Amino acid sequence: MTADTPVEASSARWSPALASVRADALDCLQANLAVLADDAHGAGAHLALGAPTGFATTRTPSGLPTPAAGPERRLAEAEELLGLRTTARWDGVDGPRLRELLRDNAVLYVIGDAYTMPWVPYAGHDHMEHSFLLTADNHGDAGDAGDGTVLVIDAYHNDTPWGSARPGVWRLPAADLDAVLATKGTALALEATAPPQLDAAAVLTANAAAMSAAGPRIDAYVTAMREAVGDPDALDALVLDVWVLGRARTLHAAWLGTVPGVSADAAEARAQAWRRYAAHTYVAARRARRGGAVPASVIDQLDRLLRDDVETARRPAVPQAPSDPRAVVVEELTAVLGADVAGLPSGAPLRDLPQFNSFRLVDVIERVESRLGTTIDPEALREDSFDTVDTLCRLFSATPAVEEAS
Repeated sequence: MTADTPVEASSARWSPALASVRADALDCLQANLAVLADDAHGAGAHLALGAPTGFATTRTPSGLPTPAAGPERRLAEAEELLGLRTTARWDGVDGPRLRELLRDNAVLYVIGDAYTMPWVPYAGHDHMEHSFLLTADNHGDAGDAGDGTVLVIDAYHNDTPWGSARPGVWRLPAADLDAVLATKGTALALEATAPPQLDAAAVLTANAAAMSAAGPRIDAYVTAMREAVGDPDALDALVLDVWVLGRARTLHAAWLGTVPGVSADAAEARAQAWRRYAAHTYVAARRARRGGAVPASVIDQLDRLLRDDVETARRPAVPQAPSDPRAVVVEELTAVLGADVAGLPSGAPLRDLPQFNSFRLVDVIERVESRLGTTIDPEALREDSFDTVDTLCRLFSATPAVEEAS
């Protein structure tokens, strides 16, 4: 039994955070931790969840290895990477107990069974752990006030055989929580503390070591899947695993995109490869349910993708310190003019150098622009902006780097 379909709502507080999270790169436990992080620390704060990569496995109830992470690991990551600290936890809660907890807690992070959550397409179809945020609708935040309703906030984004799930806010009569928590769940109070400042170079180095050390786990996982894949249930488990790995790779690429001096191209290519493979495994699983054979290429491709992940992690694009504009200007002037520019007295005119002329100056400017990733505003190219080494250096120091057109 599930609750009646809740009413979609908007929230001055929660809707902006829902809009800022990369919901398509998060699993059902991460998604709402991400909302809490962006609500507390600003848009994009949640991307730090994608910084570490690796290949860790646990066991499913059927005994198969799986890379899917449970609540304990996701909560630990939220504290370590986002500064979200668990201050209280209540297990075995039902609807009435949640309503009691809301009297003393402004927001609760709740984990329950998606089968009884009417705002997701799994309701009435599939049992799986799912998270949401819960807050009392008693401040008029969603256009209502003090009528005993609650707000459900859920950033989950996925397409399923029963329909699509998209991030949103829903108003739910408080009594309907009894149906939502028909199978008792877990509620947590989380406190947003200052998130750590990640050292990107150290993170990428650690990722390379973690993936290199994962070889035996990858071997064991691929072997187990190869032996079990004839079982449709095992193939369904593989579909979920690939979905999890694809989202993890997508989140890592999104985080890399925020790191100055680092290209996310290789990571995005890996994420795209996993997303394509997800479609392959889903088709294979559907056919297996109808009695079709599972092609060996399904597991062969799994093996290749995991090995490629290891090799990509071993070649991290370690962030480099931004180039010093003055050093670059001096190096290019020296290369083009063939003179000891570094030894010139401060303020010495460039026109006094034997090889200097306007053609070589243009060559120098273009070479420096290329190395620094800058484009000088033509309006800034006045005679007094490049008459000495110092003025030319100031011209580039005042010009920010620009992104190349894609």
